[in-house]
Amino acid sequence: MTSFDLSSFLRSKILVIGDVMLDEYHWCKVNRISPEAPVPICQVESTTHVPGGASNVANNIHCLGATAYLLGVIGQDSSAAKLISACQEFGLSTEGLIQDASRPTILKSRVVAHHQHVIRLDREHTSDLSEAIAAQLKKSFDRLLPICDGVVISDYLKGTLTPDLLSYIIAGTRAAKKPVVVDPKGRRYDKYRGATVLTPNFLEFETVISPNPVDTEAHILEGALELIAQLSLSGLVVTRSEKGMSVVTTDGVKVDIPTQARQVFDITGAGDTVISLLVLALSSGFDLEKSARIANAGAGIVVAKVGTSTITLAELQDALPQL
Repeated sequence: MTSFDLSSFLRSKILVIGDVMLDEYHWCKVNRISPEAPVPICQVESTTHVPGGASNVANNIHCLGATAYLLGVIGQDSSAAKLISACQEFGLSTEGLIQDASRPTILKSRVVAHHQHVIRLDREHTSDLSEAIAAQLKKSFDRLLPICDGVVISDYLKGTLTPDLLSYIIAGTRAAKKPVVVDPKGRRYDKYRGATVLTPNFLEFETVISPNPVDTEAHILEGALELIAQLSLSGLVVTRSEKGMSVVTTDGVKVDIPTQARQVFDITGAGDTVISLLVLALSSGFDLEKSARIANAGAGIVVAKVGTSTITLAELQDALPQL
């Protein structure tokens, strides 16, 4: 049995930069089908708002007892006001959020009936940020990096993380000899060159490394090592749903970590929990395998909750003795 002392998390300061969004939930009950179309009539009983995307990563870090500095872009609209209010309600600073009148605040509205998602409505613009807004983010990054222990890049392909901005963040963090963990998106990973660790899910990983299905463990190891070499990474953590995680490092070894999830109600935000715990563990001195085991335990807790959720350090510490 491995011992994990997570007290260092309480002293950690993490910089989170990426696509900030508002997660909106309409909690409903359904008693009948509409006479207008074969769809359920969802009677809204309550509506809640929580930080989503990069702001959910920051919230995860905050709820684990560490300090999170959040950098991102929001619009000048009602969703921005709701997101700022939600962040403040959870105790997150909104000082690093830049308002841009040319784009809306990213909004994901979910209709949930009896704990089941019925539909999700997205409002967003995915065009790249202007150079002026990107320059403001760079300035904030330069100010905060010296006081932080690690950096998380939360990329949802919503336009915040332009190739130039990504290169600037990764180069700066690497020069400061601090870990930078990336939750990647898209088919082109060259923009993440020089990061410490990437955390793709299996479908994302498969799409990037091969035009054909990846159907053997040997193929996974081969593709991961090629990606690590091409991008000058320290390692790769591939999340594999019910199969847990596969961790590959530059020493050529693949370690498979089985899932700890006992019940899966909702996978929303599970990747945010994984990346939050990885950067906290790496910046606290844990190696990548132990960091991934900690992150895997956290993911097992959060998927048993409904909606965009976080975990506490006490919940995590209770789960770790099982490792």
